[in-house]
Amino acid sequence: MNYKKQNGVLLLISGIIPVISFLVTEYPNQIGLCKIVYGVSGEIQGRSCLFELGFLQPLFFLSFVAFIFLIPLYFLKEAVYLSWRKFAVWYLPIVAILILLAGSSGGNGFNPGYGMDSESLTFFFSGLFAIISFILIIYKSIKLRGK
Repeated sequence: MNYKKQNGVLLLISGIIPVISFLVTEYPNQIGLCKIVYGVSGEIQGRSCLFELGFLQPLFFLSFVAFIFLIPLYFLKEAVYLSWRKFAVWYLPIVAILILLAGSSGGNGFNPGYGMDSESLTFFFSGLFAIISFILIIYKSIKLRGK
């Protein structure tokens, strides 16, 4: 499969994942993943979900950022796309493991000495992915401009 088709498939997947993860996290009751739990007198006491929905936030942000960078890569040379793909293939699984290992530590955020929760790591690594991708794409495009 040539790189335009690969990029098109990745573009489609990274465009669909944020939509699905948004719908699942914002409307879990309507989709059927969660149900509202009522008390004895009929008041709402909370909701009961089939599984924890927190893992979708990193998936949303990382795939959304990947989608943004796949659009210009579709129109650039194959070597630019391949160098970015090589970076993304190593970066994304490592980051996913780090985010999953961080867990939810109660929302400490970026407070030094208290560690980081998965939400703050997601924002940090998504931004880092965007910056590195941007630099890599520009560098490779300039390097291959005359070729």
